[in-house]
Amino acid sequence: MIVPRKPDPDKTVFDAAEACGYIGVSWNTLKKEIRAGSLKVKRVGARYLFHKELLDNFLIEKGDPVADRIIRSLK
Repeated sequence: MIVPRKPDPDKTVFDAAEACGYIGVSWNTLKKEIRAGSLKVKRVGARYLFHKELLDNFLIEKGDPVADRIIRSLK
């Protein structure tokens, strides 16, 4: 089970737990978006790696005003 956690603000690549914590969703939700093709991810063995920029773009494309506010506050 992946427990979301806040990533270091200087990182540009996150693991699954950091990605969940960064965008504020559960691992199950994140997996659904990956399977649907809405979110690109890099697999390294059993690990999932997420680029911060792609997570930001994903949130913007979803059109969520809360997500837009979160992104602006993190920059």
